[in-house]
Amino acid sequence: MPVNSQAPLRQVLSHRRPWLLARTRWVAAGLLIIASLYLVSPFISLWRLDRTTVNGPTSALSSLIDIEAVRDQILRRLDKDRQSAIGEVSDAFIDWVQTTIRREGLNALPQGMTLAWVRERLLTHAEGQSGFWPAISYAFYDSPTSFRVRIGQPAAEETSTTPAPPVRLRLERGWLDWRVTAISY
Repeated sequence: MPVNSQAPLRQVLSHRRPWLLARTRWVAAGLLIIASLYLVSPFISLWRLDRTTVNGPTSALSSLIDIEAVRDQILRRLDKDRQSAIGEVSDAFIDWVQTTIRREGLNALPQGMTLAWVRERLLTHAEGQSGFWPAISYAFYDSPTSFRVRIGQPAAEETSTTPAPPVRLRLERGWLDWRVTAISY
């Protein structure tokens, strides 16, 4: 094959390269924007939860909290044979469970876990109208579809003078948003 026959091929390729580079840049920019939105999205849901907890009616929390999943995770935590997304719990949490069971029985425990109860837990570290947002001490991905949050500072040792134990949330990815699926303290 003569050397001159490759010259037109080089010309054609050199004309296509700028178009290909521009297209690649647009695709890379689009992927970067999508990845950035994905990384920020749980923080947006957490901010919405904070604002709704402080300003909205309790019923408005239902779009941000999967109360059935919260109940299921707490009941799983109480059953040693099942796995739960809830890790270690505080003495205050154990006391709440024991008090509820003694007063109303084991079957009444899920009925005690309502949106109002979740709201009370979230507001334990709230300061006025600023909500719990300033008290968030940890918030990061547990997996691509799971996000962990700790509201309040962990105490070295719980005593009667320590502030409320930190509230731990687990958010899971829905179709377009993140919802709270587990809560403990």
